[in-house]
Amino acid sequence: MKYDICVVGGCSIDQIYFMDKNGNYPKKPNIINFGGKASNQAIAASRAGSEVVIISRLGKDKIGKLIYDNLINNNVSVKGIEIIENLKNDMANIYIDKNSKDNIIERVTNTIDSFDVSMIKKFKDILLNSKIVVAQMKAPKEFDASLINFCYENNIPIVITPCNPEKLSIIEKSNKELIDKIYLITCNEKECMNIFKNNNIEDVLKEYPNKLIVTLGNRGVIYNNGKRNVHIPSPKVDKVEDTTGAGDTFNGNLISSLLQGDNLHDSIIKAQFASSMKIRIKSAQKGMPYKDELKKYIDMYEKLNDIKK
Repeated sequence: MKYDICVVGGCSIDQIYFMDKNGNYPKKPNIINFGGKASNQAIAASRAGSEVVIISRLGKDKIGKLIYDNLINNNVSVKGIEIIENLKNDMANIYIDKNSKDNIIERVTNTIDSFDVSMIKKFKDILLNSKIVVAQMKAPKEFDASLINFCYENNIPIVITPCNPEKLSIIEKSNKELIDKIYLITCNEKECMNIFKNNNIEDVLKEYPNKLIVTLGNRGVIYNNGKRNVHIPSPKVDKVEDTTGAGDTFNGNLISSLLQGDNLHDSIIKAQFASSMKIRIKSAQKGMPYKDELKKYIDMYEKLNDIKK
C-alpha cells in the first residue's frame, strides 16, 4: 500500500495535571489522555486528509492495546507497530500553568528508548512506499542517524521535528552534513538555538532557506523564503485552554498541506490555524481538527477579520 506520510516515533499516555488557584498541582492527574509526539503527529495528519502509517513499538499490556486501538480509530495504519513482551509503555506527566496555559512535560521513556536499526530493515517497504517520512529525534541516536541516511539514500523526503535537538547535532561529524540530508526541520526557538548553537535565529534562517521553520508560540512562525526572512503572525485566539500537542498539530497539518499541493507559505498559515484550533481544547489530540472543520474555521476567521485572500 502507498502512504502519504510515515511517522516514526513514540506513542504514550499523558497524565495531565492542572494548576489550582493557589498555584499547586494535584497528587493525582486531572485527566488521562492519549499522547506521544509520533502518535499526535500521525493523528493530526490523518485528520488533515492524509493516508498515514506509523512505525513504533508498544508494550504488550492494556495501555499498549488502548494506544493501538486509538490509532486505528483515528484512521492511522498500525502496520509498522511492533508489540513487545515485557516492555513498559511510555508515559508523560504534563503540568498545565493556570495563567499562561503553557505546559511542563516530564517524560518516562521506555518503548522509544528500545528503538534499534533492525526496525528500519523490517519496515523498509513501508518507508519506501511513503511520500514523506517524519521523525522527532527522540529515539537512540544510532536509529535516528540510520533513518535519516536511509531516507536520503532512497530519495524519500524526511521532516525532522526535533524535541531532542541535542541528538541532531551529534549523530554526524558535522551539523551541516546531517542537515543537508533533511527536507524540512520544524522547531521552536529553544530547539533552534540548541541545534545550531546560535542564539541569532534570524541569521540561522538565512543559511537554511525553505528548510528551517521556527515556531514562536503566540508570536507566530518565521522562515526564510530564499530571498528574505518571513514572519507570519499567529491567528488571534480568544481563549487558550491547553498548548499540549500544538506543535504536533502544526506539523501534521503542515506536511499534509504540502502534499495536497499548497506552497510552503500557505501550508504554514494553514498549519497555524490548525494549531490555534487545538489550543482552545484541553488534551493533545481531542482538539486536533479534521480537514473540513479547519476549512470552515479559516473561512469564518477571514470573514470576521475582513481578511482578503
